[in-house]
Amino acid sequence: MFTTGSKLLIGSAVAAAVFAVVYGVTQGGALGTIGLISASVGLALLAAINVWVRDSNVSAMDHDAFASAAAAQTTARRSLWPLMAGIGATTVALGTVTNRATFILGVVVIVAAGVEWMIQGWSERASASRGYNEHARDVLIDPLQLPVAGAALAGVVVYAFSRIMLGLPTKTATVVAFIIGAALVVGVGSLIGTQREVRREALAGTFGISLVALIATGAYFGLTGEREIEQHHTTGDIAEENECGEEETLADAHASQTVAAKSSVAAEITFDGSQLTFDLPGYDGTSDALVVPRSTTTNVIFTNTTPEPRRLSIEMHPRLDENQVPLGPERICTGLVEHGSSQLLTLEFARPTRYVENGYWFVVPGTDATLEVVVP
Repeated sequence: MFTTGSKLLIGSAVAAAVFAVVYGVTQGGALGTIGLISASVGLALLAAINVWVRDSNVSAMDHDAFASAAAAQTTARRSLWPLMAGIGATTVALGTVTNRATFILGVVVIVAAGVEWMIQGWSERASASRGYNEHARDVLIDPLQLPVAGAALAGVVVYAFSRIMLGLPTKTATVVAFIIGAALVVGVGSLIGTQREVRREALAGTFGISLVALIATGAYFGLTGEREIEQHHTTGDIAEENECGEEETLADAHASQTVAAKSSVAAEITFDGSQLTFDLPGYDGTSDALVVPRSTTTNVIFTNTTPEPRRLSIEMHPRLDENQVPLGPERICTGLVEHGSSQLLTLEFARPTRYVENGYWFVVPGTDATLEVVVP
């Protein structure tokens, strides 16, 4: 005796075969006839399978099937992973029109949700015991899930903090915002600590709301953009702007006044208020000029022994534009050095002294002190 599903499929297969014959005789079209014959063969195959499994009906005489049949199994648990996969797909679509980081985040969410969904689906069919299925899932996924999820969460929190820090208008606003945040954390923690018993749901809700608020704030500032950060001047900037004089510049503010132990120092140059002197290993004090090798990075240390801040400056070979026209001397200098302090100056001479008009000279702006440099 055929089941209801088998009757429907057998009837459809027979109808498709009849329609193929009628269409082929009356219309004579090969394409339509082939299509109807293919439909008839496919329906016949499905009908044969359905007759074999008898619509997956369980016979009343098969007592073992009452426990092993699919209908006797517990329904699948509710899963959050389809929703996460949908959120990941939405994030990928958003990332295609915003920025690369959002797109990558969406791809990661989709992959993670897919893996979790597949493992959950497998574990729910591992046995008839829900407890055993949950244990099997935990044994398989926890060694991978917990470290990766922890690292990902930490990365998201750190990135959100960085966007907030860079998005606030000033450094003062950043300090105030983090003081308020720290005070809230201490306050909420103290409130929870004073309670004799705290429900797990309350803790999860508190941390969940805090995490969502942090991520949402970081996302807002990330999409808004970073604040404008003023570029700090360096000694290279003041040399380019021809400000290697005795006046204080932005590059001199909070400039380092000490030099750590350095290797390959060519000389230590000292200004005593009237002249520049130098000292180097093996120097006998009879030379009036400092000899420096060509095409080699050379470090010198400048020490100021006068009460007033002073800087050391030197004019290198003239710079040339694209038409080989001199743009003026290329000047290199230290920042202002306070009394008894030192700074490092790095040089590299590309031309010998004989090819440079007037040669190379160390000078102290605002004074008449000079020191000749000879480059062989």
